[in-house]
Amino acid sequence: MVDRTTRRVVVPVSVLVLLVAATVAVEPRLRHIGVTGIVERFDAFRCVAGLAFGVPGVLVVAQRPASRVGWLMTVIGAAQAVGVALGAYGLLGINDGGLPGDDWAMWVSNWIWVPAYLAVPTVLLLIFPDGRLPSRRWRPALAVAIAGIVMGAVDWILQPVTLLGEVGRMYPPGYEGVFAHLTGVPPAVRTAGTVCSLISVAAALASLVIRYRRSDERMRRRLQWVVAGALLTVSMLGLALLVPWGAPIVALACVPLPAGVAVAVVAHRLWDLDLLLSRALAFGAVSVLLLAGYALTAFTVGGVLGAGASAILVAFAVHPLYLRASTAANRLVYGDRDDPARALRRLGARLSDAGAPGDLLERMAAEVGRVLRVHYVAVEDHGVVVASWGASGEAGERVLLHHQGHEVGTLLVGERLRPKDRALLAELAPHVAVAVHAHRLGADLERSHARLLAARQEERDRLLYELHDGVGPTLAALALQLDRGRRLVDTDPQQAKHIMDDLSARIRATVGNVRAIVNDLRPPPLDDLGLAGALAELGKGFAGDLAVEVDTPSDLPALSAPIELATYRIAAEALTNAARHARASHCIVRLRAHQALELHIDDDGIGLASPARHGFGLTSMRRRSEELGGTFELHTGDGTGTHLVVRLPLAAS
Repeated sequence: MVDRTTRRVVVPVSVLVLLVAATVAVEPRLRHIGVTGIVERFDAFRCVAGLAFGVPGVLVVAQRPASRVGWLMTVIGAAQAVGVALGAYGLLGINDGGLPGDDWAMWVSNWIWVPAYLAVPTVLLLIFPDGRLPSRRWRPALAVAIAGIVMGAVDWILQPVTLLGEVGRMYPPGYEGVFAHLTGVPPAVRTAGTVCSLISVAAALASLVIRYRRSDERMRRRLQWVVAGALLTVSMLGLALLVPWGAPIVALACVPLPAGVAVAVVAHRLWDLDLLLSRALAFGAVSVLLLAGYALTAFTVGGVLGAGASAILVAFAVHPLYLRASTAANRLVYGDRDDPARALRRLGARLSDAGAPGDLLERMAAEVGRVLRVHYVAVEDHGVVVASWGASGEAGERVLLHHQGHEVGTLLVGERLRPKDRALLAELAPHVAVAVHAHRLGADLERSHARLLAARQEERDRLLYELHDGVGPTLAALALQLDRGRRLVDTDPQQAKHIMDDLSARIRATVGNVRAIVNDLRPPPLDDLGLAGALAELGKGFAGDLAVEVDTPSDLPALSAPIELATYRIAAEALTNAARHARASHCIVRLRAHQALELHIDDDGIGLASPARHGFGLTSMRRRSEELGGTFELHTGDGTGTHLVVRLPLAAS
């Protein structure tokens, strides 16, 4: 069932097209009876203007009934379409035997185009795009514009229909029409009307430029097309007055301004319109092409084949033209939504040539926005926007992103989509999920790198402290004692011997301290016994306080030095906690190597303190695991002892 909005568009647009089509349909007959052609008598201009202003105007009014700009464009298009149709009807009746009301139809056609024509470069530009003047100070400009339109329209109303005698043959010899005795308004009034129109045109262009300069960047992108179209329209009309072949230029002069409005509506979401816009653009494009094709056929072969054959030839061209125009219009409005394969190729190309993960995610969001022709796309990770494109706003669609069965984020699109567009979005989502996963990995890598640098600096600071505050002062003191002993060798040998004995003991202690520092960097059992033997030796060190059982496989693969050191340190810290804090009597250390190296440590103690009171030891164990890309799990406090599970990747280095 066709909804109300569709009916509000289809019915008036169909009327406009029928009026223009009827004008073109009688053109071969008019040419046959000797009437000047449609271009020379400026009716081609009115045909194009009727569609160029009427179709967009109807579309705007259908979705925004309160839009003054939309209503004005609709009235301008309707006036031109009605006027050109009445003119064709009047010319046919006057020159071909008479039709009911043909004189009055010709009279109405003779002046109805004037207010519609003059309103375009004046009133329309003054109130564009929101239907209001830039400020109250522009009211005199609007009053001058209306005065110029009224004086111009009244002048043409009071003119005889044969006023345009220089155009060519439009009427049979001796035809006078209605109001033949009138000559229009006085010359002074006519001049005043022309001056008012020129002033209002300049004011309207100035107002549009001022709006552009005062707008933000988003509105400037919308208005720049309208400003360019308005300037081009006025320039073409001025050029038409200066050259002898100005009729075709006048016919085309009405295209730039509505074209600029259409681009602002479609590409930059002016008035936030896009419903039905695709079909309206396709319909309008086909109408213009049909008009041009019919006219070309009628002028070239119409005289040979006749009007009916010309219409049949054009009718056969309608369907392929519609398909092409519809495809182009859909792509203009909806991007690649109707071509999933092309959309996936573009997204895949963007994914394959990307650089850093953060840059990749931004580019993927931008590509999704361009593919779907939406004004906003964002990617969330854990509720935080990590990449976005376009003007921020509320999400119209939300798609969960999954990678390898795990949710990695959410894709946000800033407008509601059609059902088939949601299907395309679902096809694009896995590709975006890959980018989100890569972004996560990159962020994890950066955090790990930062932690590694921090740990390295911490280790250096510890060594500095040990050497500066421990070994350094000890060595300095030993040097002083040695000097003292050397001085006493001759005077007090017994005291010198006592000093030397003390120096010997202190030097041995210092060597022990240095060995402890070295062992802390790389415990000797790891080099002498390997990881399995080092763990067994570590367990024996707790004999008397804690019974440690070590279970390691005989086929343990070769492990990198960082993995061995981290495993040994974590096991040592866990056994220390079990003996000192958990008051355990028995502990089992299990080591397994499958896809990862797994370290399980279970004791029968009372458990550890609450997580909030965990000290440096647990923090150090967790940090060692995560620095190597592993996991750390601790279960305690449930009355069954403490259970520790650490998994480290075998390939970590």
